[in-house]
Amino acid sequence: MKVRQPYRMPPEKKRQLNYLIKLEWWNLGFRVSIVLVLSMVLGSSQAMKAAWIEDILSLIPPIAFLVAMHFRNRPPNTTFPYGYQRATVIAFLCAATALSLMGSLLLLDSIMKLISQEHPTVGAVTLFNHTFWMGWLMIAALIYSVIPPMIIGHLQTKAAIQVHEKTVYVDGKMSKADWMTGLAAIIGIVGIGAGFWWADALAAAIIAIDVTKDGVVNLKEAVGDLLDRRPRFTSEVKPEHLAETLETELKQYSWVENAAVRLREEGHVFSGEAFITPRDTHRLSENLATAHAMLNHYDWRIYEVVVSVTDAPAAHPA
Repeated sequence: MKVRQPYRMPPEKKRQLNYLIKLEWWNLGFRVSIVLVLSMVLGSSQAMKAAWIEDILSLIPPIAFLVAMHFRNRPPNTTFPYGYQRATVIAFLCAATALSLMGSLLLLDSIMKLISQEHPTVGAVTLFNHTFWMGWLMIAALIYSVIPPMIIGHLQTKAAIQVHEKTVYVDGKMSKADWMTGLAAIIGIVGIGAGFWWADALAAAIIAIDVTKDGVVNLKEAVGDLLDRRPRFTSEVKPEHLAETLETELKQYSWVENAAVRLREEGHVFSGEAFITPRDTHRLSENLATAHAMLNHYDWRIYEVVVSVTDAPAAHPA
């Protein structure tokens, strides 16, 4: 059985990917610390609970990405002749599914709190012989939970675009949702202190809606990739036009009468087929080799494009 050659990233892209991996390790470390800090000041606030659960969920994308990177670099073999490039797509799907389910549960819980008009309480706490409102500790913890995602999220989206890494790009968007969640939770805590019992549950519901939206959008994206939808830019919802560009390049050859290309995403790389109708079959093998080389070296994201001949005319006379 013929298997693929291992995918080789260009050196510059490899350096950018290594930077992205380091960034995700830093991201994971900060998020673990945020979860620990918030767990110590949860109290009975629904908004704090929602922010804490979202921060727990935010651990899934970096963990999934780092685990997938370990498997993605494995070379193709007879069991997996196409390689392990889709490992990150599977990780992406798992993270999106978890987000969708947990966001829905959080939203339902928050709505029930609003319907039952449950009044949360934030008591006092004594530290170093000083007694003060625990809400100040909650707000301080939430401020800490806002700063790292705000900085890292910007770095993630910028770096992920460079290497067409959707999992990290979406994680960057989640980082933005995280710091916005922190701000919403702060408003909820301040609302409790001001006597507005509904502010806490309302803030939690807003957070839950944002979590659910992120989950559903990302779930749709991951399923689309697994169903071999035409490639898209990392940062856009519009289709990638690389297939049309390759068709135009093929049609520039004098020996090509017509050409069609279809591509699919496999993680951060593209694969597909090129169908060429030659004008004649004179030196066809050599011409196909030239076309194959052009297709597979045109863009760094292209892993493998298989060239096929269709409706070949009679052989060119000697």
